[in-house]
Amino acid sequence: MDIGTNKIDDFPKPEATWEHIVSYGETDCMRIVYYANYLHWFEQARSHFFRELGQSYLDIEKRGVFFPVIEAYCKYLGPARYEDVVLVRCGIEEWGKASLKFVYEIYNKTQDNKKITTGWTKHPCVDKNGKIVKVPNWLIEMVQKKAE
Repeated sequence: MDIGTNKIDDFPKPEATWEHIVSYGETDCMRIVYYANYLHWFEQARSHFFRELGQSYLDIEKRGVFFPVIEAYCKYLGPARYEDVVLVRCGIEEWGKASLKFVYEIYNKTQDNKKITTGWTKHPCVDKNGKIVKVPNWLIEMVQKKAE
């Protein structure tokens, strides 16, 4: 089954999908993914999202912009297990003057692309000293260009 058949129409554009094979070290004694790893996968998908735009997190930080996580939410709908292949979908749902809210959906490709997790993270836009700054226009333009 193609993941496209599971997509909801209102998922933000652009989006990125990051694929991952669950390692043994990410699981508990029952070989089910330990819950905190889903937040790490959100981070991996966010990094992939920026790379898809043509800028790594490091590139963005070199330009003096940082996006620390100030809030995170994760709803577990089903498990992922050792050696499952998961797909993490990521996009920006909300833009503030100085913040971003990313949303995520995780699908278990090994289980016919069953949606197993949803969530979001909120990020202020700060400079290297932690001072809140406006989301830079160059970033907004990169996202808009990719959405076209």
